[in-house]
Amino acid sequence: MVFSGNDIHYPGQTNHDACFIPESVRQYADEPLYIIVAHWCLLQQNWVQRNQIAEAFHITARRASYLIAYLRSKTSRVVSICRHQTLPNKARRYEIYVIRVLDSPTPSTRREKAGPPPVSKRRVGNGDRSMANELWNRLCSNRNAGKILKKKEDEDDGT
Repeated sequence: MVFSGNDIHYPGQTNHDACFIPESVRQYADEPLYIIVAHWCLLQQNWVQRNQIAEAFHITARRASYLIAYLRSKTSRVVSICRHQTLPNKARRYEIYVIRVLDSPTPSTRREKAGPPPVSKRRVGNGDRSMANELWNRLCSNRNAGKILKKKEDEDDGT
């Protein structure tokens, strides 16, 4: 099957295959695939299963399942509800109903990267992680570290 250039979606990630974009959502071709799928689900105005997504976008059912899971977790851009059906073999089949797809935030509304994370109050001691790693690596590289420490303690006790 041959598609024209704007029918195919080439994802930004190199580990993802290209896929077909249905005509009804081609205006969103510059968006990530999960947003294109969300718009398509919204147009269905009904519960959508992975097989329907797989058929519409010419992708595998497994990849369609991953997209449904991603849509469920991307609540910042996609407003949806999800339900599952338990099959006789105890597997769960999820269906998604997309209520709304939000526009991507403009660059001015995005938060700037914050500084370093605050120091955890649960950690004990005042050493930082790099010092602890250096100490650990030194101990691991010296097989006799335990014997040396024990010998030093014995000498200190003897004097």
